[in-house]
Amino acid sequence: MKLKIAAFGKLKTPGLRDALDYYFRNLRPWVELQELELKALPVPDKSPATRSEIQRKEGALLLEKLAPSLGERGILILLDEGGTALASRQWADQLGQWEKDGIRESCFVIGGSLGFSSEVRARARKILSLGPQTLPHELARVVLGEQLYRAYSLLNGHRYHNEGK
Repeated sequence: MKLKIAAFGKLKTPGLRDALDYYFRNLRPWVELQELELKALPVPDKSPATRSEIQRKEGALLLEKLAPSLGERGILILLDEGGTALASRQWADQLGQWEKDGIRESCFVIGGSLGFSSEVRARARKILSLGPQTLPHELARVVLGEQLYRAYSLLNGHRYHNEGK
């Protein structure tokens, strides 16, 4: 399966780029990876009308950029604080099931600072959470990279994951 990680903004915080590259490098023997960085729109104010318009514009840009990946056998997974939180084994089980189902590409998206439009939410196969806390977008990318690496290490019998009881 091919994994695409899409996010608004560049990963600029010192150390985080290295951390994400580490997990991606370790994932590459098992999956093909692609990272897509989209330019976030400026937020001049947080009025409901402005928020809705920015969500709509960012959503349209996101769906346009992901259209080739979301063709016949691709799926969209959103990372959102209101999504479903999965334990590490559940991440592995879900990814393994998508592979069994013949999904060719999974696009994981970390949204902009104002979240996702209703159009993007409607297109998503699944909405997941990385936990109940709010994470900076850059750190969320690293946590996602680590969880994907952990899931694939479980699927491939690698010793990375140690489950305690």
